[in-house]
Amino acid sequence: MYDRLIKLFILAALIIASPTHASNQLPDWFEPFPLSTLDNQSARATPDYQLPLSQITRIQGLLRTQNELRLSGDLIRRTWQLSPGNTPDQGFEHVRDQLLRQQANILFECSSRQCGASNLWANQVFGYANLLGVDSTQFYLAAELTTGHMAVYAVRRGNGRSYLHIDYIHVAPSVVEQESEQMIESEHVSWQQQLRDLGYADLPGWSAAEPNTLQQLLGLLDEDLDLKLRIVVHQRVNTGDTGLTESNAEAQRLESELLQSGVMPDRVAVFGIGTLAPSVLGYDNYAITVIRVEE
Repeated sequence: MYDRLIKLFILAALIIASPTHASNQLPDWFEPFPLSTLDNQSARATPDYQLPLSQITRIQGLLRTQNELRLSGDLIRRTWQLSPGNTPDQGFEHVRDQLLRQQANILFECSSRQCGASNLWANQVFGYANLLGVDSTQFYLAAELTTGHMAVYAVRRGNGRSYLHIDYIHVAPSVVEQESEQMIESEHVSWQQQLRDLGYADLPGWSAAEPNTLQQLLGLLDEDLDLKLRIVVHQRVNTGDTGLTESNAEAQRLESELLQSGVMPDRVAVFGIGTLAPSVLGYDNYAITVIRVEE
């Protein structure tokens, strides 16, 4: 009997020390929010995890983002209910501070309605209905670590209960470094590749007034002398108006600069639509859409 107990103890120790067990845990440095209660947890391998890096929307029943990462690894999920009197922002800042102390790279963060609808985060991103809360109370961030990536979400439900959720996608450090290098490399060609593949490219944050925008467009036109483009200028204004007047002025100026740089008039046409395409602007003040004209 004594020998059997020793064998069971050794077996348990080996299981605890095994990589499989370790992959089912949050990082060693992580500390849950004080007095919070673990409400839900799971762990599984995922070949294709969608990490949103922008506001989320639903189009024709499908989750849409302007920017995202597709990841694979061990997905560790934890949801805590915060004790009464604690708010979503307190739980969120508790985790955010830990990430910054670990020198994590915050890839994206948002709050309130800038994040999109809470029901989309709850049901389509994190798959847990208890995270369905009041849109104006939500907080989200996506961070990159040396051991993977982390999504943090906090929200208060209509009944006053506050929840804090974490998705931790754990991978080997070498895999993270390789994915980061590929992401950096793809940033330089992604929009040109999208233009070739889909016939258009949305460029959030691009301003028609920036010299780099003009240079990027001229470089693209110089590479393919048969290429013809339609360029759409999106712009948000402080007055809260549609921004049509302002964006049209920027569109005319950009088109004039392209023509003055030697581009033939039949190869480009630039239009300004202000804020009339909110799915492209998102939370940015400026955006450009480049459309390839098919012969």
